[in-house]
Amino acid sequence: MGKIIKILVILGLVVVVALAGIIFTTDINQYKDQIVQVVKDNTGRDFEISGDLKLAPSLIPTVAVEGVSLGNASWAKEKNMLSVTKFEAQIALMPLLKKNIQVIKFILIEPNIHLETNSKGEGNWVLATPAPKEKDSAADAAPAALPGLAVNEVLIKNANITYKDGKTGETTELHIDEVSVDSESFSDPMNLFVKADVNGSPLELNGSLGSINNLLDNKDYPININGDIAGAAITIEGNLGQPMDAKDIDLLASLNIKELSSLNKLAGSELPEVGPIIFSGKLSDTKSGYSVKSMTAQVMEYKVSGDVEIGLGGVRPKLVANLATDSLDVSPFQGAPEEEAVKKEKLFPSDPLPLEGLKSADVDLKFKAKKLITKDLTIDDVNLSLALNNGKLQITQNAKAVGGTISATINLDGSNGKSASLSNNIELKQIELGQLSAIKEKEILTGGKTDITIKANGSGTSVSAIMAGLNGKLLVTVGSGRISSKAMELASADALMDTLSMLNPMAEGSDGSLLECAVVNFDIKDGIATANNGIAMSTDQMNILGGGNINLKTEALDIGIAPKAKKGVGLNVAQLAALVRLGGSLANPTPKADTEAALKKGLAAGAAVATGGLSLLAEGLLDGGSGDDDGNPCDIALGKAPKKTAKKTSAEKNTVEKTTDTVKDAASAVGDKLKNLF
Repeated sequence: MGKIIKILVILGLVVVVALAGIIFTTDINQYKDQIVQVVKDNTGRDFEISGDLKLAPSLIPTVAVEGVSLGNASWAKEKNMLSVTKFEAQIALMPLLKKNIQVIKFILIEPNIHLETNSKGEGNWVLATPAPKEKDSAADAAPAALPGLAVNEVLIKNANITYKDGKTGETTELHIDEVSVDSESFSDPMNLFVKADVNGSPLELNGSLGSINNLLDNKDYPININGDIAGAAITIEGNLGQPMDAKDIDLLASLNIKELSSLNKLAGSELPEVGPIIFSGKLSDTKSGYSVKSMTAQVMEYKVSGDVEIGLGGVRPKLVANLATDSLDVSPFQGAPEEEAVKKEKLFPSDPLPLEGLKSADVDLKFKAKKLITKDLTIDDVNLSLALNNGKLQITQNAKAVGGTISATINLDGSNGKSASLSNNIELKQIELGQLSAIKEKEILTGGKTDITIKANGSGTSVSAIMAGLNGKLLVTVGSGRISSKAMELASADALMDTLSMLNPMAEGSDGSLLECAVVNFDIKDGIATANNGIAMSTDQMNILGGGNINLKTEALDIGIAPKAKKGVGLNVAQLAALVRLGGSLANPTPKADTEAALKKGLAAGAAVATGGLSLLAEGLLDGGSGDDDGNPCDIALGKAPKKTAKKTSAEKNTVEKTTDTVKDAASAVGDKLKNLF
């Protein structure tokens, strides 16, 4: 028996040596042209092997190829989609006898891969379909079986992969220092190691994967990977029941970011300095897609939890998410104050709306928060719903803020792909204006329970186009409060302060004015918002009634306000003279003097200052009558009461005439005094 075994061993060695001799003495370069032509026929691209095909002398044959390149799409900028300096493959001999290919080691040196899309979204990796060949009855009767292929070890060094988005122009660069995947045998787990950088951010992964046999047999495939990208720790652990089909997924994933700004290079933008951010969830597959159950996302001390599911079985991908939080602070993500302070020429952007994007996926999102902290205010009991279906977007929200309630329904229909139709109904009930940060920090107003109603509809290809043809209603009613005297000190700081300073017509040193009511009532038609006596305010010092229009097409403002003193009130009327009109634009409103009438009659604004406003009384810019005579201006603005028109008596006319003479004398005297100064 021992002799038989020895003979068999010797015969086996002879066969191996003979087979190796045949391989080593064969010049495989004779097949290079055939290989090049086969690749060209099957890809429709230029293919080149500039170096030689070599077989290294060894009991384990090693095929080495140098200078390989695959051409790019005709529209691409780079000449080649793929180029490789050198690759080697060590092939086991014995499996070849069974027409199987076992690659013991595969080495890829300096591959350069350029991936990109064109303006239509087509990728350069989409290869031409080979032309069909004439049918061969013999081949059809007995199709040739593909040889089995298995790889024990893969090693990639100094690889560069770039991806350019043809629509956005954004480029992502991946440089791989080393990638290695190896296993002791086909039935043993594979070890994984990756060292690379993405857009300059370091990436490192290591861990283990299932065996080659299990992968090829499409059965239980365990995964255990730990990694780090730009300081963000990643962990993926679990099992794939059917790895080749991406089914029966049961994976636990976690992400731990110490500080979000550490991912600036990876994101290609400036991210806020927020951290830590911790994410965890259980990834599994569903009948139509994938889901993340028991998801938890923590931003600093704030946590959001819920379930997310992505469906891929319909006409469009669909995202379904149910999220909730006890408390969440989103203020770090709302932009830096200095960025917001930059004034814009236009408030409404004219960029085309992403209508195709609205039809690219469906969304069903529900979000609840007991407390949502923003940069401007804290919102309680937030209940938000967002539904997107075939280009039709609906957002509904209910919440509580600054002592009142907020409810909103917004519909945007872009289903036709050409233009979008907007309709909304927004109602704020009993919110306290004095608690809004812009007003509270500057101590302008306390109190002021307010109702706001906005109902509008329009259509267009951009926000500016929608606003240019808007129709609807804006109504603001403000209850009692107190306007601080600090509004005067803050005048000229911005348009809001300038306008509010007009509402405190008292002399310096006062402690403010009591606000009784205020109304803003605009009707919007074909992009023009008009208030006919629809702007009103009543304080303990004066009544104000005004109107005007806002051109939503040009964003121009033209608002006039007529103040009227109440009985027994001493006014610093000079301040009123410069703040009775609001012009400019929505993006840059500008309070301005309304001295046109005075100038027409030869009186300068200086006369109004010098005479304590008597010149304005004389010229009719400021009504000298009592603000109590014509009823409540807020009722007038709301259309509840007609504005009374009192007829002047002859005695009153004489008083005005006398006042005019007095003003002229006062102005002349002041002029003389000014001349004497020079």
